[in-house]
Amino acid sequence: MNLTMKLFKLLALFFTWVALLTGCAPVHDTLNPYEENFRCRAKDDTGECIDTSSAYKKARYPAITEAKIELPAHQLKLQAQESRYKILAELLQETKKPLLQPARVLRVLLLPYRGENNELFMTRYVYLKIEDPKWILTDLGEK
Repeated sequence: MNLTMKLFKLLALFFTWVALLTGCAPVHDTLNPYEENFRCRAKDDTGECIDTSSAYKKARYPAITEAKIELPAHQLKLQAQESRYKILAELLQETKKPLLQPARVLRVLLLPYRGENNELFMTRYVYLKIEDPKWILTDLGEK
């Protein structure tokens, strides 16, 4: 029994040493059988080779140049807010474009309770329309 324990310890030490020397390369190859060296083979007329985030930005904001994309986040927010104000100012100056103010809706949480026939009603939300939608920036209310 003493000999088997020594043999077991020797084998365990050997396999640990082999695993440390190989860097677990065979384990990596079995878990990820695909080649990781990506080489873009796109021709000029079939697209371009760019990373995912750049492709998303290019698809989402096609008119923005790379210089504008690299602006700090607070400057981008200021530019977006400024463009919204400009659009709103143009709408306020034009009397022919009406706006629809959305309805006011109240969300009520109903907690679990027991019904008349001993049914269990679980937690849910009920939505109540408090105020109907109405047109603003028109001459409908003036007549």
